[in-house]
Amino acid sequence: MNDKIKSRRIQILRDTVALRIAAGEVIDRPFSVVRELIDNAVDCGAGTIDLYVVGGGIERIRVVDNGTGMSLADLEKCYLPHATSKISEMEDLESLKTLGFRGEALSSISACSRLEIISSETGADAGHLVVSNGKLLDLSPCKGNKGTIVDVSGLFHAMPARKKFLKRPSSEAAACKKVFIDKALPFSEISFRYFQDGDMKLFFPAAPLKERVLNAYPGILNKDLTREMESSSEDFSIRIIAADPSVNRKDRRYIHLFVNNRRINDFSLLQAVEYGFSEFLPGGTYPVAFVFIEIKPSLVDVNIHPAKKEVKIHGSSQLHHAIVVLIKNFLEGYTYNYSSSRESSPAQRDFAPFSDFNGKRKYPAAKESSFTERKTDYLKAVEPVEIPVLEEIPPFRYLGQVFNLFLIVEAGETIYFIDQHASHEKILFNELLESSTSVQEMLVPLIFSVEKEVSVELRKFHDDLQTMGIVLEDLDNGRWALKGIPASCVGRENSIVDFLKTPKGTVKDLKTALYADMACKSAIKDGEVLDPVTAVELIKQTMKLHNARCPHGRPVWFQISRPELFSLVGRT
Repeated sequence: MNDKIKSRRIQILRDTVALRIAAGEVIDRPFSVVRELIDNAVDCGAGTIDLYVVGGGIERIRVVDNGTGMSLADLEKCYLPHATSKISEMEDLESLKTLGFRGEALSSISACSRLEIISSETGADAGHLVVSNGKLLDLSPCKGNKGTIVDVSGLFHAMPARKKFLKRPSSEAAACKKVFIDKALPFSEISFRYFQDGDMKLFFPAAPLKERVLNAYPGILNKDLTREMESSSEDFSIRIIAADPSVNRKDRRYIHLFVNNRRINDFSLLQAVEYGFSEFLPGGTYPVAFVFIEIKPSLVDVNIHPAKKEVKIHGSSQLHHAIVVLIKNFLEGYTYNYSSSRESSPAQRDFAPFSDFNGKRKYPAAKESSFTERKTDYLKAVEPVEIPVLEEIPPFRYLGQVFNLFLIVEAGETIYFIDQHASHEKILFNELLESSTSVQEMLVPLIFSVEKEVSVELRKFHDDLQTMGIVLEDLDNGRWALKGIPASCVGRENSIVDFLKTPKGTVKDLKTALYADMACKSAIKDGEVLDPVTAVELIKQTMKLHNARCPHGRPVWFQISRPELFSLVGRT
């Protein structure tokens, strides 16, 4: 055995060394200081909170609040390890509603910087505390306003090994700003200001939650295209501030989750938001949504991550389902309306469905002369086909097919460009949903394995799956046998197993996802040339659609009105 290894003995670290190691678990960059200090300011009941960042927070971070403040006796203890005013007994963790509680923040900050605090409970007598790298330098009475000023300077000055991993001041400042916004969002009743190198960069006055979110992200959200939705149960409540589906992103950057006012990372809840919007967004895009969840403290464990970025939620499947249902129910009546002004960008327009035709709109009969000689280089047209007026369908004329994908239709004062694939996909999807379920038994059961958590979900939905036509047998230890499938899904056995391995909320969700996949694969494809009779029949069925989006969220058609078209070519 190596002599060096053999000679090592267990020893107790000196307090100063232990404190600096512990500090690294909580404070690793300037934004960590910002996070902890704003938490403390919120917890002390502040009505205003100001953050000052200098040199990216490496040089100085100052947080000023008008909360309850601390006495001289409190200041004497506040920077010591495990010092806290939030809890005293283990049972307190079951009802904790504050952001911080573990008594590590000020201790960790003081161990790796110069910490200076001026605090007053009354606005008259105040206390002044100075601690540098864990050593008390001063504790004395002074004068000060009601509230607390916490000043942190020289972060990691005495810890060069850690300081060298810090990024450029501009990058550190950006991280501080992001944390500031995350902290300000859920506490819309508090006024927040952010100063960077002497200049005020952000000001969030006290306001309703929706207005706070709009103020925080003016370049992302539009007031007229932002909605608020709410639901609650005995154990939790949900508020969501979200952009209309017409405002979407290519990434998940603006899906923000807050649990009991704390920004968290939780993939399951993130998926719930995505799935709630899935039928209303084009593939490969993500919603803009800010989700605020209030849940009983006894059902949440926030102590599984040093920075409290992750939480463990008891009953998370119910919460997941509630989020999906809230979003889908709210968006049930959502429609796009492309009748916006010509200056509007497509991503910000609404889209009116053909369902508005069903007795709600009246269109004048088109003049015959308007259909003569319309073939152009841009239009792969067949001769216009006269369509008789059908019940609840307005008079329209089919003008032809363009790019072997879009069917052009004139109805009254509007021209519609129907996406033949998206339209047929939605029609097939509806037929699958409405078809009666008959079971096709499999000659050889398909055996598959899933994680323990998935097995729990499959057992819970076993009977419901059977009514859908999916017959399963639990073989234990995470192994299952697929013994029967819906007759309409023959040939899709592997797709069904894939869906079962990653349950999407409820049986209804599973059916939706499965049938959407089947409809997509069976629908008329981009590039197929349609004869006039087929095209007209597709148009008829499209006009009857209640929800003019394909199962994956893409609009079924684009429309342009006569005035818009005339304006585009300079006619009045």
